Amino acid sequence: MNKIGIITKSQKELYFVVAEDKEYKCKARGVFRDKNIKPLVGDKVKIQVLDDDNAYIEEVFDRKNFLIRPSIANIDQILLVSSLASPKLNYTILDKYLLMLEHFSIDVKIIINKIELASQEKIDKFKDIYEKTPYDFYFTSASDGQGIKEVEELLKNKISAFAGPSGVGKSSLLNLFSEDFNAETGNISKKTLRGKHTTRHVELFQLDSNSFIFDTPGFTAIDLSFIEDYKEVKEYFRDFDEFKNSCKFSDCSHINEPSCAVKKAVEDNLISRNRYENYIYISKEIQDKRRY
Repeated sequence: MNKIGIITKSQKELYFVVAEDKEYKCKARGVFRDKNIKPLVGDKVKIQVLDDDNAYIEEVFDRKNFLIRPSIANIDQILLVSSLASPKLNYTILDKYLLMLEHFSIDVKIIINKIELASQEKIDKFKDIYEKTPYDFYFTSASDGQGIKEVEELLKNKISAFAGPSGVGKSSLLNLFSEDFNAETGNISKKTLRGKHTTRHVELFQLDSNSFIFDTPGFTAIDLSFIEDYKEVKEYFRDFDEFKNSCKFSDCSHINEPSCAVKKAVEDNLISRNRYENYIYISKEIQDKRRY
C-alpha cells in the first residue's frame, strides 16, 4: 500500500514519516543513493507501507526550497527569534540572518521574545529601525504569554522553522505550542551572556494535520559563503528596493557614489541609519574576506 507523507525526523539511514496521522519508520530505496538524492526533513514523499510501523520511501517529490545547514526542505516561513535583553540584541547579527534568508527567498517573521525583560527605550529603538523595513515583527513573552496567540495564528497551515541565536527562548516558545515538543530549554551562560545551545537534531513537529514546525539546531550559525562579491549584499536589503532605481548609476553600491537615492533616503530617515551602517559593515567584511 502506498501513502503520501512528510519526513519529520531522520537518524542515520532511518526516516520517520507521518502519513495520514500515523508515523512510519522508513528506509530509502537504493535508487536514491544511485541518483545522489538524500531525503531531507520536510520532504514530501511517497512511501510503500510494509506493516503497521515500517515502510520504504519510494519517491521524493519536488522541493519548494531547501537549506543545507540545517538540512531541511519545503519551508513556508522562518520565525526569526531574538531578544532585546538577556541576551541583548546584536543588530548586525540580526541583519545577517535576514540577509541569509533573503538569499533563499523564504518568508521571514521577526519574533522578539522575552519582551517582559526589555526597557521601553530598547523597544522604541527596535521599532524605529524595523518599522522602516518590509518585515513583520511580533513581541512575545514565553513566561507571561504576551503575543503567543498572534504567533499561533502565524503557524496555522504552514511549515515553519524557528531560527535565531541561542538563549533567546526558541525552545520555551516551542513548548507553548504543543505539549508534544518537550524541547529542552537552556539558561543563559553568566560568563558569556549568551545562550547554551539545547536543540541537538533537526525535527519537524506536527501541530495539526496541516501545520508543522521545524526545530533546527543549525540556525544558530550564520553562513554567508554564498556571497561571492560584496556588491551582491545590496540585493538582500529589501528596504533599499523602493529607492535603488533612482540612483544616478545603475550599478550603484550605495556606499561611495554621488547622487545615490538610497543614501538620500537614509538622510531623510526613510531607511534606518542602523540598517544602512550594518549594510556597509557586512559589505566591507565580505570584501575583506574575498580579498584574502
